[in-house]
Amino acid sequence: MEAVSLTGITSVQMLLEIGLDKMKKDYVSFFIGQELATLTSLDCFISTSVDLQEQVHCVPKLHHMLEIMVSCTVLLQFKHESLFPWTQICIKYYRENPLDEKHVFQLPVSSALVKKFYPDHPEVWKVDISSGHGPKEAKTTWQVSTNPPVEHTMSNNTGLLSDSTVNAGIEEKMYFITVVKCSQVHFR
Repeated sequence: MEAVSLTGITSVQMLLEIGLDKMKKDYVSFFIGQELATLTSLDCFISTSVDLQEQVHCVPKLHHMLEIMVSCTVLLQFKHESLFPWTQICIKYYRENPLDEKHVFQLPVSSALVKKFYPDHPEVWKVDISSGHGPKEAKTTWQVSTNPPVEHTMSNNTGLLSDSTVNAGIEEKMYFITVVKCSQVHFR
């Protein structure tokens, strides 16, 4: 066996490669151990065929994905059936994009998963509607609230919607439009 000189940059580079390998194996072990991903789906993050700089960039991506999954598990108490598709969305994003901790992932969540976090009668409802494709795509947002956008609107008791027709006999709530946005229409 040939002796390797530990002088100069060689020793630092070897130490970096050992550390990278260890960290990547730890992350991969978590995702595979929790059955959130396969080795094949994580291959692009653990490949040693790319240059060292690219390997270094993959570790924070794996860490960010781990943070998302652990937060959803510990704080929101989500189970495997919810975490698996989210992991796949994160893997797909980071396979094609650089690290972006401010990226907003659009993760599908059923209302049953978050029911324990909202009251029986939510005070704010928001709906985002997208239609069309490409330059003709339009996104419209409506948000209604039980709180009026300004105080003086309560004095004349004018609400947008009333839930008395839906829940007869229960205390009536008035809903007010608090946000309206449309990507094709610019309000001034």
